[in-house]
Parts: sequence; C-alpha cells; structure tokens
Amino acid sequence: MPAYHHGDLRNALLDAADTLLQSHGLQGFTLRACARLAKVSHAAPKHHFGDVRGLLSAVAERGFQRLVEQLQSRISAVRGNLNDEMFATAQGYVEFALAYPEHFRIMFRSDLVCFDMACPPQPVAMTFTELTNVILRQRGEAEVRPDHMGETKGAALVNDILIGWCHVHGYAHLRLEGQLMMVPEEDHLTQLRTASDRLAALIQRAAT
Repeated sequence: MPAYHHGDLRNALLDAADTLLQSHGLQGFTLRACARLAKVSHAAPKHHFGDVRGLLSAVAERGFQRLVEQLQSRISAVRGNLNDEMFATAQGYVEFALAYPEHFRIMFRSDLVCFDMACPPQPVAMTFTELTNVILRQRGEAEVRPDHMGETKGAALVNDILIGWCHVHGYAHLRLEGQLMMVPEEDHLTQLRTASDRLAALIQRAAT
C-alpha cells in the first residue's frame, strides 16, 4: 500500500483497515496495525476515529455502501420481473458476504459498530430501503425513499420485510459460516433460486 498523501489520511486508514481485515480478519485488527499499514503515526487512527469501534463503524459504513451498490446492480438488471428481483436480491447479498466476509460479520454487530439507528448513515438507510422496495414491489405497492422509511407501516408489510430480509441474510450468513453442508457447492444457486421463487410467490399471493 502506498504511503499516505496529505489530505487523504482518513481514506488511507480505511483502505488499510480493508486490507487488514481481508488478510488477517478481525482477530488481527488493531489501530496500530492499521496505522503501520497506512504508513502513518500510531496516533493517527485515534485522531480520526477515536477508538477501534469508531474505525470499525467507518469500515462497516463502507461495507454497506458496497452492499447497496451490489444489490442495485443485480436488481436493476432484472427490474420488472418480480421473481427475478427477489432472486437477484438474494444473489447480490450472498455475493457480497462471500467477497467481504469480515466486513459482513462486522456490519451487523452492535458491539463492534456504533450507528444511531434512529438516524443511520446514508449507506445503511439505502440498504434497508433497497430491501424494503423489493418487498413493496412484490406487494404491488409504491416504493419509498430513504428519508421516508419512517412511513413504512402496517403489520403485514413489516412481516413481509422481515421474512425477505431473514431469507437473504440468513442464507448469506449460513453459507459464509459453512453451515449449509446439506447443499453441494454446485447447487447453491439452484437452491437460492428455488427458495427465492417460493418466497416471492408467497408475498405476491398474500398481497392479492
């Protein structure tokens, strides 16, 4: 990694954090190691992020930005086909988890990150909005914007969002942690497609 250039210290430290997580995982993650990799003083990370939790929160925010971009890319390619959208959501979610395993694990741990979920960082809000809008389209309802997420109401809608999110997140988490031994490696996409189609049919049928 090149030495830090003036004016870009924050991103240099985040780049170093990305590299450290991918090469050594969370167990090898320290502020001093990030500073050493970024070729800056040991005090630099504390100045910008306060502590390890502050740096990991910034890393997690980057992770959510990558995740929402992955979801948007997958979904936009099949926009308009409800079954394909559900599958694309699951596929994008799983692909992100496998590409950035340590980031994925950190992003959803409240003991490691300090987001104010009443007013979350934009990438976090955008991720939840993308997942919510997939469900709203399944239900034949109008989409919402990130700044209008508080208007998402109704027990049936909340239940559908929970089912959809648990499906994509659960499959990604279980696959990442090697807990899907009953599924041969070459069958993952087929299983994910089948489960997504069944879930899409369930939500669409309930909405009619």
